[in-house]
Amino acid sequence: MKVLIAPNSMKGSLNAFDFADTVEKAFIESGQNFEVRKLPVADGGDFTGEVLSRNLNAKTVFVEVLNPFGEKIKSKYTVFKTTAIIEMADASGMKLVDPKLLNPLVASSYGTGQLIADAVKNGCTEILLAVGGSATVDGGMGMMEALGFRYSDKDGKMLPGNGGNLLNVNSIIKPKELPAVSIKIICDVDNPLLGENGAATVFGPQKGATPEIVVELESGLKNWAEIITGLTGKKPETIEGSGAAGGIAVPLLAFYNAEIVPGANFVLTQLNFSEQVKWADIVITGEGKIDAQTLNNKAPFAVAKVAGKYNKPVFAICGIAETEVKLPFNKIVTLISESVSMAYAIKNARAVLFNVSVELVKTILQLNKSGESIEI
Repeated sequence: MKVLIAPNSMKGSLNAFDFADTVEKAFIESGQNFEVRKLPVADGGDFTGEVLSRNLNAKTVFVEVLNPFGEKIKSKYTVFKTTAIIEMADASGMKLVDPKLLNPLVASSYGTGQLIADAVKNGCTEILLAVGGSATVDGGMGMMEALGFRYSDKDGKMLPGNGGNLLNVNSIIKPKELPAVSIKIICDVDNPLLGENGAATVFGPQKGATPEIVVELESGLKNWAEIITGLTGKKPETIEGSGAAGGIAVPLLAFYNAEIVPGANFVLTQLNFSEQVKWADIVITGEGKIDAQTLNNKAPFAVAKVAGKYNKPVFAICGIAETEVKLPFNKIVTLISESVSMAYAIKNARAVLFNVSVELVKTILQLNKSGESIEI
């Protein structure tokens, strides 16, 4: 039996590669005649850059940048031919700072801009920017500062780029020349910049924003978008996904003619996923939580859609699941159960995942022997 293991990362516990390795181990140790291929996937969230980079065997470039709060850190991006793959979280991510210190009024995407600038300086003409896991809601203001843009308030005072200064910006000073570079923003959400589903309201609280700060950020992003529109004639805030990563896409759309691409579909295309599914008899996918949000084309949903096209059964493994939601999987198994708490599962993710995978292998063998189908 040919098994394709194609999981997303389990946020906060296992990346997609460790996830796939652990499931593979359960199939191998079963002693049965399984042929296994691993193809970790992503959808624009955490670890998307790593998934793309490993698939292309891209070369790693290390760069010293500023983290969201202006501290020097060693970061990286990867290069394949003239394409740079940049993970925003590696320079401007929540993973880089103490959760207790998160503050989107202070946090800046400057480090992400430094990675882009370094890639361009080194001859890259295409940037693939994965924007999951950011700590910022600065509308890309910090990033653009690192790319040579400058800002002033109504009194002509120069401003650094951060969430708190979005409302203070009165004018944007462009660099004399912008590099000819193609930018694709790989995104796992379709939220707009403003409003009840926008960057400040939805993502601000995750990044340390109080209700009062959310209101201030919303006003700031509105001001930022209006100034960009006045300067370029474009309205990037109306584009689906412009609210991702604190509005990082907005100035890239306006000044660099960047493109937002739906993460899961883009990644699966890059991985030539359809051909792998054609090879397989069954497909295993999963991520930390499977629920109604999964239907918004998160990686496991995208995997299941491709598998369904070729009538291949799909089994999903996750931490927790809302199985009352109609989901496109033949079976869902969870790490958390009556005997396994969430805290234990997170702390011992590899061991719990292996045990769950062993039981799933048994189920698959029984189904194969009996010729039965299985429904959620």
